[in-house]
Parts: sequence; C-alpha cells; structure tokens
Amino acid sequence: MYSGLIFESLPWWIAAPLLQLGILVFGMALDETYVNRATVLTGAIALYTHSVIAGGVWMPVGLYLDIGVVIGAYGLYAYVVDAYVANWFRVAAFFVYSPLSVFLVILLPDVVFPLALVLAGYANLQLMATLDPTEPYYFGPDSPDEFEEVVAVADDGGEDRGEDADEPETEPNVSGEDSGVDLPGTEPTPTGGDSDERGILPEFMRRL
Repeated sequence: MYSGLIFESLPWWIAAPLLQLGILVFGMALDETYVNRATVLTGAIALYTHSVIAGGVWMPVGLYLDIGVVIGAYGLYAYVVDAYVANWFRVAAFFVYSPLSVFLVILLPDVVFPLALVLAGYANLQLMATLDPTEPYYFGPDSPDEFEEVVAVADDGGEDRGEDADEPETEPNVSGEDSGVDLPGTEPTPTGGDSDERGILPEFMRRL
C-alpha cells in the first residue's frame, strides 16, 4: 500500500518515539514552560501511546497512567480557565508527571518504574537549582485570591485606565522612526526579570 505521507513511511521504531516526544514537547510548549498544568495530561497521553504500541504495560505503570489521566484532566480544566491549583498538583506535576518522569518511564523497563520516578525527581531538583532564580514551571495564579483578581479584571473587560479613561487613545508609532525607543527584536526577553512574560522554555532550550 502506497503512502504519500512522510511520517507514515517511517519505520515504526522511529515513528513511535517521535510521536511520544512530540506529545511531551507539545505539552511543554502550551505554556512555554518545562512543566505546567497541561503537561500531566500530555504525559499520560504519551504513556498511553507507548502502552498501545508495546501491547500493554506492567500493572503499577498502568495505575500510574490512570491516575495521570485523572490529574491531567483536572490540570487541563485549570489551564483552560486559568484557575488556581493547589500544592499537591504542583508537586505531582513537577516530580511525578513531569515530561522527564514520563520519558524515563517509557524509556526504561517497567520493572524499574519506581527508579525512573526517583531519577526524574532528582534531575528536576537539579534543574531548579541550575535555573534559579528563574522557575522552570508555571502553574497559573499563585493563590485563590490572585485567581479571583484575574477573573475580576477579565470580567471588567481589561485593566482599569483610571483618570486616563476620558482621554482619546493615540495610534501607536510602529514604524520605529524617530521614536527614540527600541522595537522588540528577535532576541526573546529572559523571564525571571522585569518582563511579565511567563515561561522559560525558550531560555531553557537555549541553555540546552
């Protein structure tokens, strides 16, 4: 049977790892962080793909997968509504269901499944120390009160302009001529500084 698609023409032992890695990277890229509210579900999907290709997994790994789907569904909901998630979810997402954790669970034999989680947890601790003070994760608002403030601002239609509300808006100068300021270039702004941009994935990839 002829296939006109490149990926369908690849051997399964190449296409399967590419598919699993693609799912993990996609989960990271949703929030431009190493781990976030969406990575738990994408990690569970990648592990489920591995289970289907391998014809099944060891029972503890299957239980790990099922729990990951439940936690991941909750994380996806929180991601969609930008909701606050408690510390238990943050610990699980960063140490138990991080992309590295899922990757090692897939890569190593099922019988060393606990060892894979221990190795990934230790590596994630080293990652935090290496990137300090930049945090390699984003889990949404830091508190329920902050989440309520975000919702209130969204309901008000954006940021309050205060005394400038009656002043007419001027069209911004995007030409860059005689502006006296530098326009954004191709260099990304490092997070962890004064920028309000969240996520460290571009900086993380540059360091790799």
